[in-house]
Amino acid sequence: MATETVTDCRKDLPEVTKGKINDMITEWTSKTSEPFISFEYFPPKTPEGVEKLHKTIEQMAKQQPLFMDFTWGAGGATSELTLELSTECQKRHGVMVNMHLTCTNQEKEKCDAGLSGAKAAGIRNIVALRGDPPKGQEKWEVTEGGFACALDLVKYTKANYGDFFSLQVSGYPEGHPDRINKASDLGRDMSATEKMRAVDVDGEIHVCSDDDFEKELAYLKEKCDAGGDVIITQLFYSMEVFEYFVSKCRAAGITQPILPGIMPLNAYGGFKRMTGFCKTHIPPAMAEKIETLKGDDQKQEFIDFGIEYVATLCEKLVSSKLVPGLHFYALNQSERTYQILRRLKYLKPE
Repeated sequence: MATETVTDCRKDLPEVTKGKINDMITEWTSKTSEPFISFEYFPPKTPEGVEKLHKTIEQMAKQQPLFMDFTWGAGGATSELTLELSTECQKRHGVMVNMHLTCTNQEKEKCDAGLSGAKAAGIRNIVALRGDPPKGQEKWEVTEGGFACALDLVKYTKANYGDFFSLQVSGYPEGHPDRINKASDLGRDMSATEKMRAVDVDGEIHVCSDDDFEKELAYLKEKCDAGGDVIITQLFYSMEVFEYFVSKCRAAGITQPILPGIMPLNAYGGFKRMTGFCKTHIPPAMAEKIETLKGDDQKQEFIDFGIEYVATLCEKLVSSKLVPGLHFYALNQSERTYQILRRLKYLKPE
């Protein structure tokens, strides 16, 4: 079992990047009731996109996030760039990195290469994920010689790397998209909690049943018991849905910090695609308002509404005392997240 510290392998890194997220959260919450912030980015497909992202990271690093995430493409398609961006973020910008690692289309050897590469680079934080199905594939399938689920990846990492890494795992306030199915298939009326998190998918109501929701919670607890240190949630827009999810986690004996995933609204089309893919519950009042702002001549109104809605959601989350910080799915852009931070009066002087 690995016990080597990051100080042993990377003396050139800024001290602030050498910590583990779970320890940093504990330290943060012991000193202040104010939330920390963190950002997530994905590896761009073009050199121009990479250069633009470097500028975005440089700008947002000035906001002193606790950490930045970098996603991992299916089958390790972006593994080299993910590791490069992660390393540069820590070394050049002095921001702690939380690097994604997924099981999709990867043999164990590829996952292990990702872990060993992260360790060699002094990256101590990993988001252990199953991953989405590859583009063009409807259902997720196990790769021969690979991991069957995120739980397997968590167990493998703990068994082979000990406590070197802080492991973050995903949580789904509405239930995992794979468990969100047609409400008509229930064969009964939806319960009150099912109605609360029901999702409109192409005009038809879908929902994660109460039974499946309990199975999801049991699986999440397994991931945490196996070594998951922090839970980062899928994006959501309903405070009620999130509060219910947290209460069920705590009732199930899950004690890990739960970090809410916040996705700013950038444009109508992108919002619809992302929430459709993730099967996100959209509160009726929000859905109704958004449908009135989908025209090309209403782009600014849509942006203004999105800033106010997401900022208000953030205020509710902070006031609830349920979360230690706010994790923004920035989608490689800084402007909208920056505007939300300004609205919240969280902006740091540059």
